[in-house]
Amino acid sequence: MSADQILDEATEVHPIKTGPAIVVRASNVKKSFGQNEVLKGINLEVHRGKVVVILGPSGSGKSTLLRTINHLESIDSGSIQVDGVQIGYVERNGHLEEAPYPVLAQQRRRIGMVFQSFNLFPHMTVLENVMEAPVHVHGEDPEIVRKRALKLLKRVGLLEKAGEYPRRLSGGQQQRVAIARALCIQPDLLLFDEPTSALDPELVGEVLNTIRDLAKEGFTMVVVTHEIPFSREVADWVVFMADGRVVEEGKPRDVLVNPQQPRTREFLKRYI
Repeated sequence: MSADQILDEATEVHPIKTGPAIVVRASNVKKSFGQNEVLKGINLEVHRGKVVVILGPSGSGKSTLLRTINHLESIDSGSIQVDGVQIGYVERNGHLEEAPYPVLAQQRRRIGMVFQSFNLFPHMTVLENVMEAPVHVHGEDPEIVRKRALKLLKRVGLLEKAGEYPRRLSGGQQQRVAIARALCIQPDLLLFDEPTSALDPELVGEVLNTIRDLAKEGFTMVVVTHEIPFSREVADWVVFMADGRVVEEGKPRDVLVNPQQPRTREFLKRYI
C-alpha cells in the first residue's frame, strides 16, 4: 500500500464536541512546594471548544496550574475535574485517595500536553514518538495508530520527517512533532505549557500557526504563553495570574486592551 493510500485510510482527529459543556473545572486549588505557596486558591473553568490563555510573570504559578490539570503535579487541596472526573484521585470510603497509575493513565486518556522543551524520546524516530502513547500506554492497535500518526505528521507539515530522529530536526519542527504526538491520543483537551519559549524567534511563527489552526477547528485548549498578539487573536478567554492568584480574567478585548487591575496593566506594558 502506498503512503498516499495509507493517508487516505487514516482516521482524522477532530475536536470532541460531546460530553460536559465545562471540560475543566478547578475549584479553590492550592499547591505548595515546601514553604512556597505557588497556587493560592485558583478557580478556573474551560468550556468545550474554547481556548483559554493563561498569562502572567515568571513564578506566578501558571505552569504549575497547567501541570495540575493532568496531575503531573498533585494538589494540596481543592478539586480539579476534567469531563466531570476528579483527576489524580479516586474515592474510597468517602475520602479521596491518590489514584493508582493504571487509573490515572485512564483519567489522562483524553488529555494531550505539549511541553516547553518538546520532551521527545531521542532514541525513537519521529513516527515512533507520535505513536508511543496510543500504542504502549493505551493499548491501541499499532497499525491503526500508525496510519493516524502519519496523517497527523502530514497535518503539521512533517510527513517527510517520519523516519528521522529528533536531533536532526529544528526546535520548531520538534515542537510540531510534539503537537502531533498530543493529537494522536485523540484528546478531549489540549494543554500547552509555553510552547514557544524554547524556540529561536524565527521558529516561533510555525508553532503558533499550528496552534491557530487547531483553535479554528474548535479544539478545547489551555495555553500558557507570553505571546500577547497571539493571545489576542486566538483566545476566547484570558486569565492573568500573579503571585499564585488569578488577578483578572475575561475576554481578550477586556483583559488585553482595557485591563482593570494595576498588576495586569503593569505586566502588559512590558509586552505591548
